[in-house]
Amino acid sequence: MSWPSFWLKADWRSGLLKPLSNTVCWLARRRLTQFRQHPPQSETLVVVVGNIVVGGAGKTPFIQWLGLQLSARGLSYGVISRGYGGQAKTWPQIVTPDSSPGLVGDEPVLIAQSLACPVVVSPKRAEALALMQNQFDVDVVISDDGLQHYALARDIEVVLLDSARPNNGLGNGLCMPAGPLREPSQRLNEVDFVVFNGEQPVGFEFNKPTLGQMTLKPNYFYALAQSEKRVDLQAFSGQSGYAIAGIGNPARFYQSLENLAIKAEPLNFSDHHAYQPDDFKLLDPQKPVFMTAKDAVKCREFAAHNWWVLEVEPQCSYEFAQCLLERISQHPKLKT
Repeated sequence: MSWPSFWLKADWRSGLLKPLSNTVCWLARRRLTQFRQHPPQSETLVVVVGNIVVGGAGKTPFIQWLGLQLSARGLSYGVISRGYGGQAKTWPQIVTPDSSPGLVGDEPVLIAQSLACPVVVSPKRAEALALMQNQFDVDVVISDDGLQHYALARDIEVVLLDSARPNNGLGNGLCMPAGPLREPSQRLNEVDFVVFNGEQPVGFEFNKPTLGQMTLKPNYFYALAQSEKRVDLQAFSGQSGYAIAGIGNPARFYQSLENLAIKAEPLNFSDHHAYQPDDFKLLDPQKPVFMTAKDAVKCREFAAHNWWVLEVEPQCSYEFAQCLLERISQHPKLKT
């Protein structure tokens, strides 16, 4: 989601909301204390990939990267998620590549398509974890978000921060509604890893977690209506078109297109927007439409021939990858 300006830099509006912000911080600390006193347990190793701010920070591409790394080490895994935006009548739900994003959420379908691993969703992630353990024999369960879902057992916590946003991704540093934080920033001293989506800042004040960096490397475009049709990154250089983005930080996607010399008119939609054909009826059909993979899973059924998806490859530094993967592979739950 796009942040209001006073989340980027505090002003009189954040000042007015600070009493509510202080209450949110207090409640978050209380819930964390209660969790630490009576933490839920899991027989399977659980890695939570979350964030402490509202809006996306790159969790889905990081999970895609992590899944491929686990497979390369011979470890089986599954992914659980809330299934944000899903309208299924019963939960939990097993997600397949052909599942409807409207029923189970867009990101779980994208993960099921890109990783071909078991994916289970439920607003109560502990229920998703239980179903995963009962029906799938996996070594590791990755939780897509859920850092603040304290009914969920966890062994390793990874937090993503978008370094393109102010203050190393923390904005004005205040809790909601005065700022973007879901819980106080000091929570970062209690997690295991902090991964920056983009450049890793110098002088990051939280020194307990191991720091990492993820970059998203554009690889090619593929036609949404004909996914086997690919073109290279220079195919649209100098051309004009439209760019749609219903993601946490759409500016990142628009900048990627600009870096490829594409003159795309941005069309902002809310995060997890449920696209309909009417959303595009006023567009010039002769101009190409560019989108992210997350948007694409919800537009495939009515895609035109000139709608293109930018395929990106998440990459993390070797040193960080070794540290995280050794922590996982050497965990006692994988040695029993």
